[in-house]
Amino acid sequence: MTKAIARVRHGERGSALIAVLGIMVVLSIVTVTVGTVTVQAAGTTSSSRAGVQSHAAAEAGLDVALARLTTTNGCSALGNAMTSTVTPVFTSTISHSLNSGSTWTNGCPPVSATHVRITSVGTAEQLGVARASSGDKSTVQAIYKWVPIIVQVPIDGAAVYANSVDGVLKKFNLSSANNSVATSVMVKTGDVVCTNNAKIGGDLILGGGNAKLNMCDVAGKIQVNGNVDIDSSNVGGSIWATGTLSITNSTYNTATVRSGATVPIPAIPNWTDIKWDPAHWTGMGYNIVNWTGSCDISKNNAAGTKWAQIATYITPTVVNFLNACPNNPVTTSNDMDYVALKSNIVLVANKFTFDKLYFTATTTRTLTFLVPDDVPDGQPTCSPAAPSTLKGDIYLTNETDFGTNIAAMAYTPCKIQSDRNGFRGQMYGGEVEFDQQASLQFVPVGVQGIDLSGGLTNPVQTGAQLGDPLSTLDLG
Repeated sequence: MTKAIARVRHGERGSALIAVLGIMVVLSIVTVTVGTVTVQAAGTTSSSRAGVQSHAAAEAGLDVALARLTTTNGCSALGNAMTSTVTPVFTSTISHSLNSGSTWTNGCPPVSATHVRITSVGTAEQLGVARASSGDKSTVQAIYKWVPIIVQVPIDGAAVYANSVDGVLKKFNLSSANNSVATSVMVKTGDVVCTNNAKIGGDLILGGGNAKLNMCDVAGKIQVNGNVDIDSSNVGGSIWATGTLSITNSTYNTATVRSGATVPIPAIPNWTDIKWDPAHWTGMGYNIVNWTGSCDISKNNAAGTKWAQIATYITPTVVNFLNACPNNPVTTSNDMDYVALKSNIVLVANKFTFDKLYFTATTTRTLTFLVPDDVPDGQPTCSPAAPSTLKGDIYLTNETDFGTNIAAMAYTPCKIQSDRNGFRGQMYGGEVEFDQQASLQFVPVGVQGIDLSGGLTNPVQTGAQLGDPLSTLDLG
């Protein structure tokens, strides 16, 4: 009996142990589950917090990059990469596109860029725990337009203004007496071909026509309302064409090249009619002297003696050849002496043909060769005005030598043809032709009391700036 009771009690003790072990297992599972849930909750919370912090840091990097892009020379001076190692921690970079976002290049945008892109990576101040690192870093990317800065610059006067150009500029050489003064060849309509080592020491501007340059250097900009074809040439400034653009074997700044329908059309003044108006000149303080005698001027004839008397005029003077030479051009021979000017001189005739032309001065003087345009229609009217039967060209067929104090203006609604060097000043013609040995040193002179600019301006790109935002993306 006693043994049986002992066996029963021993079995009860085993059952109790199993029950205790079962309870411990259940409690362990509960404990582990609660711990896991707690850790997961902590990880989720820390990840969310890290995500907020890293995104804020990325936005801060974006703002720093925008500030750099909107500061004058900010990007070029400080670079396209920005890093912060203190809160907020970020790394941002600037890239640009030259083709509306088709391809991107790491670096600060040049003036020729079309778009800029900022990529900013922010890092959380407090990283996620329990391997919850998805919010530790955030990437934000923004794309903006990059737009040109266009300034309208008043047209101050061109070295050469032509309603059209005849022939090819061969070995033509245009320079400026003052490097601070912009100079240009400005053509209203028609094509320009420049070749054979010609040099334009300023701008080439065409209002309606194509430009073809082969071994032709342009120190300034080329702005053409038409097509541009450049080969074996050097261009110092920007190249703008409203049509097609082809450049081969040449030196130029690729960052300033633009072509297509978005390029501004250059503004070229309309033709300014200057009629023969004695009252205008007397109102400007000029004395008018009517020429008498021969129109053929030579060193050894009476006309040459009278020509030399120009040196005696001490007040501004207009020498009027219109009445004395209605059907004969005013010509000078190849044996002329220098005329020392003591005042500003205007020579008015129906036509000029100069073989040799020598003038000098000890102080600054202006010299104007004027063939009047008496038809007030805003167009060069190259037809004789009765009683003249002459077509009013100005020919510079031989040597021209103007002293450094002389600035001359040649004006005619017909053709100015130059085949010699030594001309200082400006040329304004219905048609202009430069032959093999022509050269011109630009000096602003104009025609006194006459506005040749028409109040127009030319668009000049002075740089580029940040434009409108196009997109902002969270890349994770």
